[in-house]
Amino acid sequence: HHLSDLIGFVYSRMEAKAAAADLHSRLRLLGEKVSGNQPLTVCLFLDGENAWEYYPGNGREFLREFYRRIESDPDFRALTASEAIAAAGEIPTNTGIFPASWINANFDVWIGHSEDVTAWELLWDAREVYARAVDVYQKGRPGAPTETALKQAHGALLAAEGSDWCWWFGPEHSTPNDAEFDALYRKHLTEIYLALGQVAPEELAKPIKRRPEHAFQLAPTGFLRVKVDGRESSYFEWLGAGLYSPERRGGSMHGRVFYLHEMRYGFEEDRLCIRIDHFPETLSELDDAEFRITVGAAEELVIVVKLRRGRIQDFAVEKARLCLLKLESVAVAAFDRILEVAILRDQLDLKGQSRLKLGVALWHGGLPV
Repeated sequence: HHLSDLIGFVYSRMEAKAAAADLHSRLRLLGEKVSGNQPLTVCLFLDGENAWEYYPGNGREFLREFYRRIESDPDFRALTASEAIAAAGEIPTNTGIFPASWINANFDVWIGHSEDVTAWELLWDAREVYARAVDVYQKGRPGAPTETALKQAHGALLAAEGSDWCWWFGPEHSTPNDAEFDALYRKHLTEIYLALGQVAPEELAKPIKRRPEHAFQLAPTGFLRVKVDGRESSYFEWLGAGLYSPERRGGSMHGRVFYLHEMRYGFEEDRLCIRIDHFPETLSELDDAEFRITVGAAEELVIVVKLRRGRIQDFAVEKARLCLLKLESVAVAAFDRILEVAILRDQLDLKGQSRLKLGVALWHGGLPV
């Protein structure tokens, strides 16, 4: 613990050669103090990469000087953990370990909040998909991914596993870059599915980090009469609709590009109608944009509208992850100046429900925007 703290908090303020000499001499002293026939193994555990940003040149001169001293000292060998275990011979076995985190000696920061749990579960799901793909490849089954695809998926998996992602999820820590950080984590997970030729789950389009959304909201005030043609056919068409219009002044993401403007929604006698207004100048930059509208009460319904150069290329409705047939008896959609979608009310299980969840996500190139 003491040696770790010296590296983490003291040596960065010293001249590199003097710091390396001090650490080397302290290790020699340990070896001289401990008597026995077996070699003494000293492990130095640091808090990730945090120490090096405080050193001149990210600690390169200190590390090179320290390793040079270890390499030229005949009493020392630098070992991997596996090599150290093999060199030690008979060693006692622990029957259990306790949380030795330097934060309250527990893992609450990383696993104690619903955001943390969501992040781990999404990682678990992606890792399971990757493991199954490896199994299919090794057994040479039909439809197995290529070796290149597996390498790409593995790289994305390592990126999702390889940092303190969950340090920043939950209420304990926050920065102005929370939204980008969150999006990057989900992008790595999404790329695992894409590399393996699979459809990424809808959950990866939803932010994990929950920050208060400042938006102007109005509840529906009456039944609608909508002509689904992708245009505002008349002023009265959406009169009485509910409105969700996010505020865009400032925000946590400097330079953020906005694609979606606002959403209107409401019921006709026999349909739920949804209208999405977009920013044409930014949406036009996405050749193959894809809207995914999620409507949920007791059971979730997902409407997928794929665009190609400003026109609907594909339209599908999924229920319980199955694509519904006979779309004309389920829903209609149109896109021109706006996106309009109407879903037949009998497709929604509203019995005994007092709330209806509604979400819109924009995807591009298989990734959530």
